[in-house]
Amino acid sequence: MRGVLLLMAMLSAALGASAQQSPREWIDMLNRSLGASYGVHVEVTTDDSEEPVAGYYIVDGDSYYLQLGVMEVYSDAKLRYEINNERKEVTEDVVNLESVDLLTNPTRAFNFVDDEFDASIVEQNAEGATLRLVPKDELLGISDIRLVLRRDGATVMPTDVSYDYEGYVVDIELHVVDTQDTSLPRWAERKANYRAYDMVSFL
Repeated sequence: MRGVLLLMAMLSAALGASAQQSPREWIDMLNRSLGASYGVHVEVTTDDSEEPVAGYYIVDGDSYYLQLGVMEVYSDAKLRYEINNERKEVTEDVVNLESVDLLTNPTRAFNFVDDEFDASIVEQNAEGATLRLVPKDELLGISDIRLVLRRDGATVMPTDVSYDYEGYVVDIELHVVDTQDTSLPRWAERKANYRAYDMVSFL
């Protein structure tokens, strides 16, 4: 009987160990689950905000559209048009392809490359995991990223990501939505809507 119990304990430990996954495996599952086109509702909270600011973004390959509070952003992977609807101002600039900040370049928000980050697991279980990612390049300005993931079978989705800008924390709650029947808003199609806005160009 003692031998049977010992065998069962060893089997249980082996199964538990096999269920543990590396940060790389979690990130790969996340990106496979998201695919090339997806939409996300967000609520953004900062250290000095009284209440969250709500919005959403849609990614289609390397292009995206972001709406957050009074701000909108259109990007075609080359140029970025940031609109402040309160000031009635459009800022035109090149896309920062190096940014991993979701609010600056959501197309790369979950593209954590091994040689760019030291990744570790804060906790994980059958329902999901929390990852900690520390950029190796101090020039990014981000000292720490926490990514909370939820698993449903083979699908892994983000539910929260926080960026620590050397003590100033931006927390973003996420809810991925189906955009199969939603077309990506494009600057070329909508720029006439902002004809009366002031244009600031950094090109």
